[in-house]
Amino acid sequence: MTVPYPVVAIAASVCGALLISAAAFHVYWGLGGRVGSLASVPQSGDGRKLFTPGPAACFAVAAALSVAAVLVGVLAGAVELALPPGVIVAAGALCGAVFLARALSWHTYVGFFKKVRSTRFGRYDTWLFSPICLLLGSGFVLLTFVFWQSLA
Repeated sequence: MTVPYPVVAIAASVCGALLISAAAFHVYWGLGGRVGSLASVPQSGDGRKLFTPGPAACFAVAAALSVAAVLVGVLAGAVELALPPGVIVAAGALCGAVFLARALSWHTYVGFFKKVRSTRFGRYDTWLFSPICLLLGSGFVLLTFVFWQSLA
């Protein structure tokens, strides 16, 4: 499959770059990096971190984000994998749903509709993390739809 529309190439490029950047940050934090770590974990209303992820968790998230980046390449036709098209469509739809659910969550601490907004994480989540998740979710929906349509 080739990329049929410029908007698909743009969506794939933006989503791929965001996913690889996020994966790189998680590897950095897994290796003990500190920059950005205070704003990267949800905090209670009094500013305490709700959890402290260890290196294994950081590397697991980095791996998942890297797999999602490869999936973007597959959906855009830039990468070929020996997987049935139905599996690719299901994986793309799942990624889209996960990122959209993260962005549009009514959870207390994450998503556009969160209750705790005044913490450092809350502010970053409102202006950076949730918009990125909305963009990624929308990108996966678009890429998956175009890939699915190309199968017909």
